[in-house]
Amino acid sequence: MLFNAAWTLAGTAFSSLTTKEPLFALESALEEIGRAARDIAFVETADVIALGRIKALRDMIAACQDEAEIETDQTVAMELAAAVDGLTEDLASHEETLPLERAFRADQRDQALARIEAAQGKLRDFIETKGQEAQVFDPALTREEVVELAQAALARSPEQIIAAARLEAEARFAGAPIPMPERATFHFTQPEGWTAWLATRIAERVGRDMPAD
Repeated sequence: MLFNAAWTLAGTAFSSLTTKEPLFALESALEEIGRAARDIAFVETADVIALGRIKALRDMIAACQDEAEIETDQTVAMELAAAVDGLTEDLASHEETLPLERAFRADQRDQALARIEAAQGKLRDFIETKGQEAQVFDPALTREEVVELAQAALARSPEQIIAAARLEAEARFAGAPIPMPERATFHFTQPEGWTAWLATRIAERVGRDMPAD
């Protein structure tokens, strides 16, 4: 009952955030971090897949060659040789286009990194400018709460975001458990990360302010 009541009050305090209204300055910065981090995740995933495809082709060629060396059936040996030829042709095509693909993805990564740096710069300016009040954010929050939110969004550098995205992409490609470098149940490398942070903090605050029965 207490949990439901707390979230009802939190919802009231949070209701001023609507998708129809223009975002406040720091909201835009936080949104940009999430969008840029998502773009980085796509870039890293595409790169891991491209490199994995080439490795898979090389492994298949090597396996066919090894099998052909010990195969006594001439028909099967010829089929293996034909498979090697086809796979080698595919490999050459992928290796030829790989540098162009990686250069394009590097440009995308650099652009996303610059967007994160610019957004985090806005957050640092807010923290360092003492006279700047929380009007740049939702009026339901105090300046202290907005500073805490900005500090949470600054906890990871762009380079750390890229490294985490790479590890996650490699884990997904390998079918391994996804690494979770952060202890929090939310993080700012997702577009919804800051809204989850806000909801958690508002619920905590409302819960503390409610009179105990």
